Amino acid sequence: MRLPSIDMISFWIGAAAATVIWWVIALSRPLIKQIFAGIRESNKERQLQASAGVEGVYRKMVYKQTQPLHLAASLFSLDEIAQPAQLLAPPPFAQPGNPPLRLDTVEEGLPYMPTWPEIASVYRAPTLTIPQALSGGMNLILVGQPGAGKTVALAHLASQIVNHAPEVESLHENIPILVHVADLGLPLASMQTPKDLLAPIVSLMVERSPVFDARRMPDFIDYAFQSGRALFLLDGVDELPQAAIVDVAAYLRPLLKAYPKIQVITTAGQEYANGLASLSFEPLAIMPWNAIQQKHFVEHWSELWQRHVATEPWAKNTAYVDALLLNRWLSSDNFGLTPLELTLKIWGAYAGDARGPRPVDAIDAHLRRLLPVSAPLEALHILGAQASLKGASIFENKNAKEWIKSFEPAEPTPAEVAASEAALLETDGASGQEAPKPAKDGKKTSKKGGAQPAAAPRTGLIGQLTTSGILSAHTGNHLRFTHPIFMGYLAGKGLMNHANDAETLLRQPAWSGQVMAMRYIAAFSDASVLVNGLLTMDDPILQRPSLTAARLLREAPRNASWRVPLMSKLVELLQNEDLPMGLRSQVIAAFAVSGDPSTASLFRQLMMAPSSELRRLGAIGAGVLADGKAVEALSAILNQSTGAVRDAACLALVQIATPAALEAVATALLRGDEPLRIAAAEALANHPEEGHDALREGVTNQDILLRRAAVYGLARINEPWSIELLEKTQVADEQWAVRSAAVEIVERRAKPDAHVQQRLKAPSDTAWLIEYAGKHGQGITPGAAATDILLTAFKDDNPEIRAAALNYLRYTPTDGVLAELYQKFYGTDSEVKEEVYRALAEIAYNGTPLPPPMQFGLG
Repeated sequence: MRLPSIDMISFWIGAAAATVIWWVIALSRPLIKQIFAGIRESNKERQLQASAGVEGVYRKMVYKQTQPLHLAASLFSLDEIAQPAQLLAPPPFAQPGNPPLRLDTVEEGLPYMPTWPEIASVYRAPTLTIPQALSGGMNLILVGQPGAGKTVALAHLASQIVNHAPEVESLHENIPILVHVADLGLPLASMQTPKDLLAPIVSLMVERSPVFDARRMPDFIDYAFQSGRALFLLDGVDELPQAAIVDVAAYLRPLLKAYPKIQVITTAGQEYANGLASLSFEPLAIMPWNAIQQKHFVEHWSELWQRHVATEPWAKNTAYVDALLLNRWLSSDNFGLTPLELTLKIWGAYAGDARGPRPVDAIDAHLRRLLPVSAPLEALHILGAQASLKGASIFENKNAKEWIKSFEPAEPTPAEVAASEAALLETDGASGQEAPKPAKDGKKTSKKGGAQPAAAPRTGLIGQLTTSGILSAHTGNHLRFTHPIFMGYLAGKGLMNHANDAETLLRQPAWSGQVMAMRYIAAFSDASVLVNGLLTMDDPILQRPSLTAARLLREAPRNASWRVPLMSKLVELLQNEDLPMGLRSQVIAAFAVSGDPSTASLFRQLMMAPSSELRRLGAIGAGVLADGKAVEALSAILNQSTGAVRDAACLALVQIATPAALEAVATALLRGDEPLRIAAAEALANHPEEGHDALREGVTNQDILLRRAAVYGLARINEPWSIELLEKTQVADEQWAVRSAAVEIVERRAKPDAHVQQRLKAPSDTAWLIEYAGKHGQGITPGAAATDILLTAFKDDNPEIRAAALNYLRYTPTDGVLAELYQKFYGTDSEVKEEVYRALAEIAYNGTPLPPPMQFGLG
C-alpha cells in the first residue's frame, strides 16, 4: 500500500500559521481574561442593581422581625432595651514565629472557664464583640445557659446590621438571614442541590415579605448566598437534643460547601454541639452581665417604664414605690442571674406581681402573667413534663393536644348555644341596636347586612397558649415553648416527686432541656435520685456529671438531703491536685453560684492551705463573694506568694473593695516588686472609682516603677481618656522603660486581637508546619491530615509549636491522637495538662466520646 505524499510547502505554511495563531492567543490571554472578568463584573453589577430595591425592603423586614425577639417585647422594642453581647475571649491564638503575647493579670490569675463564665464576668476577663470574633474567618457558636441572651444577641446583631450601626461597621455589607431552627423542617427530604438547601429559607422569607415583593425574594436570597454576603444567623440550636443537633450539622455541611463564602452564627447549650467544630465553628461563651452592667440595665428599664408603661391604666393601680429605692434594691444580690432572670425580677417588682425573692418565683409570676384566664396551670405542667421526657423541644401540634386533651374545654351543648344567643339578643336590645335578623342560610345578620355566626367557636387550649406567648408556632404545624426555661420550669413542676420519671431523664443523652428540668425538679421536690445517679456516672477526665449536679444547688432548698454528699464530692475534686486548674476552678464557680452560706468559710479555709493552687482557688472564690472577712488572708498572700496566686489575690481584694482591701492593693502598687506592682495596677483597672483615679495619678508619679505599672493598668481600660493618656505617655514620659511599655500597648491595640481564632489553613499551606516538617526530614501531602508530623510537633519542647499543633489535632481525634493527649493529661507538666484539658473538653463537646483512661494504660 502506497502512503500519501506530504506537500512540505503546505506543511510548513500550516505549521507557521498555527504557531502565529497560538502566539496571538497567548498574547491575547490576559485580554481574554479581562474581557471575561468584565462580563462577570457586569453580571454582578446587574445583580446588585436588581437586588437594590428588594434589599431595602428586606432590611426593613428583618428589622421588623427582630424587634419582638426578646422577653419584654410586650413592653419595649428590642433596640430600646438590648445591651450589646460580649463574648468571653479564649486564650490567645498560637502562631509560631510571632512575638510572644503578654497576658494580663486576669488571664494569668483566672483559668479559662467557658462553661462557667460567671467568674470571668466578675473579674472582667477579656472579651470580644461578635464582629471581632467573625474577623478571623471562623463560623461562631454562641454558647450559654438558657436565658444567657443568645437569641437577643443574634436579633440585635441583625438589627444593627440592617440599620448600619457604627458598632458593626465591618458587617454593614452583610445581609443577615435570621432563622429559627424549628422553621427549617430538619431533616430535609432532599439536600442534593443548593436549591434544596435554600428552599426552607426562601419559603420563610417569601411568607414574611410584602405581597408585591414576594416574587423577587427567591432570587434575592439566592444572590445573598451566592455572593457571600449572607450572614446566616441560625437560632434555637441550643434548645435541641443531641440527635437533632446532628441533623443541623448534616444540613450545614452541604450548605457551607455550596456557599463557601458565607459565615454562620448559631447557638448551642453547654452540653453538646456535635459535628459543628469540623465545619470551622468556634464555640464562644456569652459573657454574663457584671454588677455594673446589671445596674445599668435596671436604670434603663426604670427609665423606659416611666416613659412608656407607668401611664397605662393598669400600671396606675399598682402601689407607688420610689424608683430610686426600688432600683437600689434591684441592683443588689444579682450574682449568677442570667439576663432573663434579672429581667423577670425587675418586671415583677415594677408590675407589683412578684411572688417571692428567688429566680423561680420570678418565672412563676411571668407564666401566670401570660397564662390565659381559662387555661389551668396543671396543663402547662404536663406539657412541659412530656416535652422534656420525650426530648422534644420542638413538637407537633397534634402531640401537644394529645398530652393535655383532658384539660380541653368541652364543646358547648345546644342549650349553652341557645343561652348565648339569648344573652346576645338581650345585650343588643339594651344597647338600643337592632337585633340581628335571620338570613336565608339560617345564620344571623348584623345591622349592616353581614353574615354573623350563631356562636363564636371556642379556641383550643393550645391555640390560647400560642396566642398568649407561652408557646410559639413554627413551620409544619410544629410548636415549642417560647423559651426553654419555661419548658424546664414547667417540667420541674410536672415531674416533682416522680422517681421513675427522674430516672428517664437521667438516661437521656445530655442536652439543655434535661439539665433545666433537673434544676427545677430540685427546686420543688427531692432530687436525690437525680443527684445520686449523676454522682455514680463515670467521667474521669471532664467530671461532667458532678458539675451538672452542681447546677442543681442554686435552686434547691438549703436542707435538701443530697446537698451534703454532692458538696463533699465537689470538695474532693477541689483537693485533687492531679486534676487541672481549669476543672477545679469550675467547682469554685459552682460553689459561688450556689449561694450556699457555708461557701465563704470554705474559700477562707482554702487560702490557708499549703498548696499554692488551693490558695489561688480560694482567693478567686473569696473575691467573687466580696467576702470582707477574707481581706487579712488575701493581704498575707500578697506578701507570701508569687505568680498566679498573687495575681488572684490582687483581683479579689479589688473586688471586695473595702477600705482595708483597697489599702492592701495600694500598698502593693507603691512598695511591691515590679510584677506585684503591675498585678496591683491591672487589678485596680476593675474598680471604676478609686481604681481609675489611682491609675490616673500613678501615670504621672515620680516613681518610675509606679508609672510603668500604671501604664499596664490603663491598658485594661478601654475608655477614651485612658487611650489618650497612653498615647501621651509613649512620647512624653522621660524614661524609656515607661515609654516602651506605652508604645507596646498602643501598637498592640492597633493590631488584630490575638484572642480571635483564625480559620486554620490546610497543613500543606501552613508555613510553620512546612518548615517544621522539613527540619525533621518529612514532607506534607496536599489534602492529607498530616497527623504524624503534628503529633511530633505536639511533643516539641517549644510551647508555641506545641499549642499550634494542638489547634489542628483537636479536629482529628483519632485513637492515636487521643492516646498522646491522654499521656500528656496524666503527665506532670501542669501547663501542658491545662492545654490538653481544654482540647479534650472541645473534642467531647463536638460529640466524640472520650475513651476510659484504662484503654491507654492510664488512670
